[in-house]
Amino acid sequence: MAKSAKLSKVKGTNLDDVFQIGDPDFSYDGKKGIDIAIFESSFEDFDFARKGTGNDKVTVTDSTGGIYEFKKVETILFNNGTADLGDDVYYNTATGATTRVDTQIDASAQDGGEMFVGSGNSVNDFVVTQSESAGVELALAVKYRQGPSQDPVSVDADGTVHFQVEDGAQSTTNGSSSNNANRAAWSFDYSIATGLDGATTDLSDFTFKLLIDVDPTAGTEFRELTMVDPGVAVPNDTGFIWVDQDGIPRIGDDGGNANVAQNSENYAFGFIEDFIDADPNTPGQQPYAPGFGPAEFDIRLEAYDGGHNLIAANQIAVEVIDFV
Repeated sequence: MAKSAKLSKVKGTNLDDVFQIGDPDFSYDGKKGIDIAIFESSFEDFDFARKGTGNDKVTVTDSTGGIYEFKKVETILFNNGTADLGDDVYYNTATGATTRVDTQIDASAQDGGEMFVGSGNSVNDFVVTQSESAGVELALAVKYRQGPSQDPVSVDADGTVHFQVEDGAQSTTNGSSSNNANRAAWSFDYSIATGLDGATTDLSDFTFKLLIDVDPTAGTEFRELTMVDPGVAVPNDTGFIWVDQDGIPRIGDDGGNANVAQNSENYAFGFIEDFIDADPNTPGQQPYAPGFGPAEFDIRLEAYDGGHNLIAANQIAVEVIDFV
């Protein structure tokens, strides 16, 4: 069915709109705000076409030829008709990337059922964003350090996935294998995989950024790390390191290979904790360690192609709570 004037039009409110999608042959204009369209169907039942008009315009076609057009609608959710977050697929209209919540990383990013980095790091319970056209996967997970991974609790309209963890230091109370007063209770894992679906690319064909929030309030202040080739031999199998916005090396021990980069980080590590002011209302910088108190931190992975175009992004928000 070709695009025509037969499509009925639905317009947003200039606020954050939620469009519940039913019958086909409708055109949705989200206008301003952060908007989401929700299909009570499976992602695999549809085809997608994006137009580079600057308005993130997407045409979705179902198996019968029915058409749904979206303009300025940031996210399209396919929930498979269930309330289980594990069934959800989020389609980002700006990049065409998809995000699945609470799933495994790609088989190419696994080493005998574990991550390449460390020992015993699980490949399950990740938030996984994939760009099918570029063959790139960006994945983030939250866990108690040396303990169990955590399930997400909610997802925002822009695709940000929320987690909740206990505050304080690493503790067996949370399922960690040991107590460690010098580490925060929780850690986050990241995994980057390239060359998916037959793509002949590797890590060197893209630019990857890791943004780590150091503002403990609901606001954000990101430390931006970029994966770079230092031009000299490095003691890891990826050949890359991460440098901050000042060009200072911050992470150099990723596990992986030419196609995969992975690691596990903790908010007690100096390249993060050194930049956190635990109490912005008190003069001077107040250390976050060793208390590791209540906070909210966002973590974001980004992938850019050779033309510096954003092709995929994965963002989580970790709410650190005193549950007692």
